[in-house]
Amino acid sequence: MRMQVPILALAVIMGGAINAFAISLTLQGMGAAGPSTAEALYASDGKGTPVEITEVGAPAPGGGIINEVGVPAMMADGQVLFGAEVLKPEPAPPKGTNTHARKAHWTIFIANPNAHVPARLTPAVDTRSAPAGCKPELSSDPYAVADANGDIAFVSAIAGSKGDDALFLYSNGTLRCLAKSGTVTNEGDRLAVLSFGSLQMGEPGMVVFEGWLDVAHPGPDHRHLQALLMASAQGGLTELAVEGRYGPNHARYKIPFGLPAALPSPEGTLVAFTARTPSGAALFLYDGTSMRRVLPTGTDSPLGPVSYLSPGRPGLMADGTTAVLAACARIPVIFRLERGRMNLRLQRGQITPLGAIIESLGDPVLTASGAMYVGATDSDGNERLYVLNRDDAFFEIGAPGILYRIAFNPSGGHRIFTGTLSVNQRGDFTYLGSR
Repeated sequence: MRMQVPILALAVIMGGAINAFAISLTLQGMGAAGPSTAEALYASDGKGTPVEITEVGAPAPGGGIINEVGVPAMMADGQVLFGAEVLKPEPAPPKGTNTHARKAHWTIFIANPNAHVPARLTPAVDTRSAPAGCKPELSSDPYAVADANGDIAFVSAIAGSKGDDALFLYSNGTLRCLAKSGTVTNEGDRLAVLSFGSLQMGEPGMVVFEGWLDVAHPGPDHRHLQALLMASAQGGLTELAVEGRYGPNHARYKIPFGLPAALPSPEGTLVAFTARTPSGAALFLYDGTSMRRVLPTGTDSPLGPVSYLSPGRPGLMADGTTAVLAACARIPVIFRLERGRMNLRLQRGQITPLGAIIESLGDPVLTASGAMYVGATDSDGNERLYVLNRDDAFFEIGAPGILYRIAFNPSGGHRIFTGTLSVNQRGDFTYLGSR
C-alpha cells in the first residue's frame, strides 16, 4: 500500500486557525505555484554563491532529458542529492506510424555545485544490486536523503508487487531493503504504509520516517495507526511514537504527526517532531534513549500562550537545541528552545534588513554554528530567505554577502520555492526555483 506524503503544508492546523498567515510548504509551494512548476535546481558552491545545478529540459547523464526535478536534499559534504524524471526516446516505431514515444523514469542523482556542467551530475544509486523480491521501481520522486557517510535512503514502490513500497538503503555500492509493507516492528506491529517525503537520517545507516501500522491487538474500530519509526540494518524497525499510545507526561499521541527532523549526536540519533495530544499540540524530542515533551501549546510566552505548532520539520542541533514555527494570539512566531529556555526569535511584523515587513514565516532550519535559516514572505508579497545568526545579526540572504545573493540575486532574478530549502549543518543550501 502506498501513501505519498510530500512536504506537509503549514495549513494543516494542530490547534488554532492561523493558516491564513502561514507559508504553505506543500508540493504546490507558496500559493498556486510550487515545485511541480519549478524549472531549475540551485545550490551554493564553495564560495556560498547559489549556482544553477540543472533545469527542466537539460540533458541527463546517460542520455535523455530531464522532465521534472524532485525535492533536493543537501548532503554533509556540500553535494546535492535529488531525484529527477528523465525522458528517453523509445525504440523506433514500426514503419507507417508517426509516433515518437518517450519513456519516462525517475533516477536519483548527486550534483557537485563546484564541478563544470558536463561532470556536475552523476547517478547516485545502482539499483541492480537490490535483493531479489525487493527491487525499487522509481515511478515518482523518491525524496532521497543521505547521512554523514554518504549512505542514501529513499522510499520506492517494489517492482512487480501489487502496490507495496519499501525503504531502501544504498551503502558501499549495495542496495538493501530496510523495511517494506508487511515488515513486523520490534514491538510486534506490522508496517502497512510508508510515508513518502518524511525520511531523515541520523547516525550512519539510521533512517527516521513516518508510516502507518496494523497493530498487533486492534480495537473494535480497527484501522491503520500513524507512527514515527526508526530503521537500520542492525536494529531492525523500531516504533518511536504511535497514534493512541502514551508518550512523555502521560500525553497520548494523536494525529497528525509533523515531519521529523533527525541528527546524529554523541548520545545517538536525535529526533524532533510535533504531534497532537488530547490537550493540544506539542513539540517532542527523542534523545536516543527516551522521549521528552519540549513545548506544549498553552505555554506562556512574551506574546501570550502558544496556540499553534507547525506540522512542518522543526529545526534541530546535535546538542538538543530546537526551533519551531508557532503562533501566539494568531501571530506567527519562531521559538528557539535551548537548555530548558524558550526564546522568541522572529515574529510577524518584524522589519527585514531591507526595510520590508515580515508577513508570514516558514519552518526554521538550524546549523551546527547555531545560525537559523528561515523562509518568509514580506508585506510586498516577496518570498525571501533569511539567516539569524547566534549573535542575533539578521541578514536577508544577500545583503551583505551570501544571504542577499540567495534571496535577491539581481543577476538571476529567479523565484525561490522556500518550501524546498535544504540546509546542512555547515550552512550549505539547495532549493528549487524558477529560471
